[in-house]
Amino acid sequence: MNRRVLFISYAFPPTGGGGVQRAVKFTKYLPQFGWEPTVLTVANPSVPVQDDSLLADVNPNIQIVRARTWEPGYRWKRRFAGTRKSTSEDSIDGSQTTVNWKQSLKGWTRERAMLWMQPDPQVLWNRSAFRVASRVLKRQHHDAVFVTGPPFSSFLLGCDLKRKFGMPLVLDFRDEWMLACRYLDNHQHLGDVARRQHAMMLDVLANADAVIATTRASADELGEHCQRVASEAASEAASEAASEAGTGGGVVASVSCIHNGFDPGDIPARSACKVNQSKRFRLVYTGTLWRLTDIGPFVDAVVRLHELHPELTGRLELVLAGRRTPEQDAVLKPLDRTTVSLLRHDYLPHEEALQLAADADALLLLLSDDEGAERVVPAKLFEYLALKLPVLAICPEGETNELLWKHGRERGLRVDDVVGVANWLAEKIRDLDAGPVECGERDLEPFTRSALTSRLSDVLSGCMDTEQEVK
Repeated sequence: MNRRVLFISYAFPPTGGGGVQRAVKFTKYLPQFGWEPTVLTVANPSVPVQDDSLLADVNPNIQIVRARTWEPGYRWKRRFAGTRKSTSEDSIDGSQTTVNWKQSLKGWTRERAMLWMQPDPQVLWNRSAFRVASRVLKRQHHDAVFVTGPPFSSFLLGCDLKRKFGMPLVLDFRDEWMLACRYLDNHQHLGDVARRQHAMMLDVLANADAVIATTRASADELGEHCQRVASEAASEAASEAASEAGTGGGVVASVSCIHNGFDPGDIPARSACKVNQSKRFRLVYTGTLWRLTDIGPFVDAVVRLHELHPELTGRLELVLAGRRTPEQDAVLKPLDRTTVSLLRHDYLPHEEALQLAADADALLLLLSDDEGAERVVPAKLFEYLALKLPVLAICPEGETNELLWKHGRERGLRVDDVVGVANWLAEKIRDLDAGPVECGERDLEPFTRSALTSRLSDVLSGCMDTEQEVK
């Protein structure tokens, strides 16, 4: 008989975006490995995009319960995110002019609101989600609680449920908490927010029985934090107050790395009617363009190539599919002065984005050289590799580059290697007349969604075995 897990994921179809893939694929395949999930998600998500096509991937046999959130709309959250502007600004002559008092009041209100909604605005979902989860757990026996984040406020929800019902708790960090605090939308960065969120992170790690990260480097980072909180709990002499607070009494949570991946059934073939009659080299990027995926280094390389060989950039077609911040749209402006063809799409349903990528001549992968980025692996990397097309990866040294070389036999180019990127483009454009390039077989079995879910099943079962040993 299968065990049952309460699977908490704010991001779940029809919500769209890369983070949804991980949750929906886990719940799709978990029953094959002895675990029946009950999915707890949000009834009225405050999110930037929806993708109804992802509903087709939801296992029809699993139970899904939804709780309403009291969050405002996503546009409001974006408007109120970030730092509050100063109440004065420099004038041309160096003196200061007073900003309109209404703007000052608006900025102060924004700051207070964001400081209240910590660690993220989705914390406004927790109260109703806790009530719904409690009803589910009282009505039906569950063996464990699994929570995937961001939003990281869902980890607080998982801790509350563990304290009330005493079940093993597994936390799935799709992103590193403190990196997200630094870079993601709708996070507030003023004052002691980072310190407060760091303390929250240590508290949830102290309550966890198992922790999962999506990269090896992130798993190592979380492992160090888990050792720290366990040592601190042990040094408090296992006081009764600490035990009642659920600090774990010095027990170290197990930490695993379960990468993101791809579902072989999702990978489309190249369209039969795809014929490059225009003789253009089509380079496709799918996903969000923002600070951590800055397209600036690529733009610099195209501008350089145009200055030297405008006839080559005239044969380059860049296709962008996904959301873009206003700052990234501004970064693209220099391309208007080149002969490159630029096609822009907003967010596309996952199936359409994959077909667009499959019909490319090569794929573009971006990762900025910001602090901590060496521990990040874009989720799209695995689908890119599964498509068996050349990948132009512009990224810092780190785990993304290691995976690309080990499983794709390709090297990423440094963010500051403008000449190298320009030369890569020139070579590929010149070789276009030889026909489309498809890379050979790649060892990607460990990154199939089924294989990854098998590893999650092992983590859940390990928590159960540990709990039985303790009893």
